[in-house]
Amino acid sequence: MRTVGNDLVRHQLHENRKWYLLLGALLIIFGVVLLASLGMATLSVVFLFGILMMVGGVLHIVAAFKIFDGGYRWLWAIFGVLYLIAGYYAFTAPVQTAVVLTSLLAIALIIGGIIRIINAFMFKPLPGWGWTLFSGLLTLLTGILIIASPTSPFWVLGMFLGIDILFQGINYLTLAAAIRNIPPSSADV
Repeated sequence: MRTVGNDLVRHQLHENRKWYLLLGALLIIFGVVLLASLGMATLSVVFLFGILMMVGGVLHIVAAFKIFDGGYRWLWAIFGVLYLIAGYYAFTAPVQTAVVLTSLLAIALIIGGIIRIINAFMFKPLPGWGWTLFSGLLTLLTGILIIASPTSPFWVLGMFLGIDILFQGINYLTLAAAIRNIPPSSADV
């Protein structure tokens, strides 16, 4: 039975390889375009944030009246309204939203860097603790640089989005190359 499952997986991988190649190439192109226009990429992140907050608001309100009873209902409804307000704010004040989101990101990176540095010293007796220290210092430095740069709200979010999409594309191309090296299933032969 195990061979049949493996054959099916290998067959599906080989059958979909061209789609992984196409998706990888498109994502790489899209990532490069985003990196070339960081301002527009940042606005895309802000608008995506706004859409997700509004969807979350509607879901909270629906849940408040379809799932919950009593006092919890109104708490969920209030959360829904707050989400809707945050989403609306993202659309009506995208620059201010980018500033807030970038500041929150920088603060999270600084806190994360400090925690990693502390963890590195806790793991000092173990091999590889230096990599944790290096990661913490790099994360801390990134957060400090973002906070210190007055123009960071106009490019940081877009840069992170562009890099993420670029690496997703590379990942799909790598997957497609790896599939080529997997022997075909008995169904393909």
